Amino acid sequence: MPTGSRAIAVLDVDGTLTPSMLGIELLRTLHGDGACQATELDALNALVDRSRSERGTSCARTIAEANHGFAAVLAGLSAARVADAARRTWCRVEADLFPFVPDLLSTLRSHGLHIVLLSGSPHEVIRVMAARLGVRACQGAVMAAPGGVYNGRVRLPTGIPGVKRRTLGTLLRGHRVDLARSYALGNSAADAQILQLVGVPVAFEPERGLRERAERAAWHIADRHSVVARTHAALCGAERGEPVTREEEVTGC
Repeated sequence: MPTGSRAIAVLDVDGTLTPSMLGIELLRTLHGDGACQATELDALNALVDRSRSERGTSCARTIAEANHGFAAVLAGLSAARVADAARRTWCRVEADLFPFVPDLLSTLRSHGLHIVLLSGSPHEVIRVMAARLGVRACQGAVMAAPGGVYNGRVRLPTGIPGVKRRTLGTLLRGHRVDLARSYALGNSAADAQILQLVGVPVAFEPERGLRERAERAAWHIADRHSVVARTHAALCGAERGEPVTREEEVTGC
């Protein structure tokens, strides 16, 4: 590996590391605080559910609509209030983290990978999650809050397909990255460009569109029971210059 370069592991969050959508969970906390209405929460939840069954431009439009809806809910709230709600949200849902996550992070670190959390959920809660997991690099969706007060606008819609890759480029600016040895894990169409970018792509319990793409490209496919073993085997293969395909038996180094 060239001097100064690093291999990275880019991890999606919603549906990949957690069973729930952290953005919706943050809204539940704000609703409990009286900061948003149940109708707003229900409407955004419906948009998220709809996006899971859509593809292409339809999916991107629905995700964008959900982002704008979320930004509208936050309008007028202080950044400090939302940051406090984000901390309380993670304390409430942390126990729901998929049980494999600690072993997965340990496996990635044992292979020398620099871990990045990249999510379509709000950065406020992703930042809290990353700190609790000991992950230094992360990025979630950003809603504009000039002067410390949200104004109802979206600055960075990371959940929209295509935006994650540009966001990753920004996060890694100034670093030399060994993409051939790098790893990505995701479950939706928004993760496809990241999976395509790295040498060790793993589609985790993928939605239908991503599964079809993963099968065509012979990407690794894993579920919550096999993901740690498949990740270890795939990274061992990449280190030997012999990537393990998803059809091959999972073995150790």
